[in-house]
Amino acid sequence: MTSDLLDEYRTLNIIIEQDRAVTSFKYALLRATVDITQQYSHMSESDNDRVWYPLGLLIERWILYYYPICASEQFIPQLNGEKGHEESSKKVMFRPPLTKIIQYYQDYGGLSAFYNDYQQGSLPEHLQPIMRDLIRKIRLAITDGPIQHLGYSHHQTHFSVFDWDRKRLSLPNSQVNPEYLVNNCGKFSLPQNFACLFQYFGSFIIGEGTILSKWAEFTVNIARSQGLLISREMMLDILSQTADTQRQVQEAQRFYHQMLADEQGIACVWSGSMITAHTNLHIDHVLPFSLWKNNDLWNLMPATDAINLKKKDGIPSPDLLNNRHDQICRYWDRLSVSYPELFKGQIKASLLGTGMISDWMNSAFSNLMSKSRYLIDVRGYPSWNL
Repeated sequence: MTSDLLDEYRTLNIIIEQDRAVTSFKYALLRATVDITQQYSHMSESDNDRVWYPLGLLIERWILYYYPICASEQFIPQLNGEKGHEESSKKVMFRPPLTKIIQYYQDYGGLSAFYNDYQQGSLPEHLQPIMRDLIRKIRLAITDGPIQHLGYSHHQTHFSVFDWDRKRLSLPNSQVNPEYLVNNCGKFSLPQNFACLFQYFGSFIIGEGTILSKWAEFTVNIARSQGLLISREMMLDILSQTADTQRQVQEAQRFYHQMLADEQGIACVWSGSMITAHTNLHIDHVLPFSLWKNNDLWNLMPATDAINLKKKDGIPSPDLLNNRHDQICRYWDRLSVSYPELFKGQIKASLLGTGMISDWMNSAFSNLMSKSRYLIDVRGYPSWNL
């Protein structure tokens, strides 16, 4: 670790320990920023010594973090003095609209069903204004809260770590999806050294004993003051919940099995060997799900059963990706034709950023190569070759 990063790490520890916490928001901001710096480098913009990202990415992360908290059968406070809905008007400002969305989806699959509809831009029409209200309130909570105050204990000034562009929020009356949040919610920034720190060491920073643990402890403490029995283990379990996107893996399986049936064989994405029997066709994650938590169609490729077993959770080396460029792009092309809206939305969010450029395939592939190098060179995972 360089001396600059070491200094920033010390500063971050001071902030986590000493910044006054009346809500869980600072933990949500730091956790979301780690996720964003590690997975959305293709959406970053450098400006002198700061790095800018779409603020909508923060809003999306917060929705996914707070959904299982607000969906819990037992009320879980996230603000000092926050009580059950019927007991007090003091509450997290975005809890009411989020609760309305949760109540609708509780009979239709919960968080996973909501996330699937959100990704595809198919949220029910009556939820659209509620979703826009949720976006406004989370954005206000982020910008008036931790973006402004985080680091005050150390620097004695506001906006000392994070900042934002103060863009006026004007949400169009169109379908809410990931691109909608990226394009309409402005940007936030943090120092370049902090962005590097989160990229290199974010997985340790949000792990046991740090952000998630502090978030759990904060919740347990304010719940205890109200006589609520919420354990640290319960909160860590809730904070670890993610949307189940297994449905997309099943869709990829259907797609490739149908292609095999139509063409009497398809090529293994890694070896090029022809797969002619359905029993030998496996679906492989290009970037392993255990590390990247991504079930998007672009990340799901056909492989022989033997190759899939051999690869396991390996990171394909940049050389291997480069060698298999044409095959990967062929499958992307077929997927983009069969699932035009879903595939386009997913690859834009995960590999392209804003705007679907004419040479989108090569740009997406270049960013896939960059993410492979990041996982290997920065995160230290071993590369995999045939």
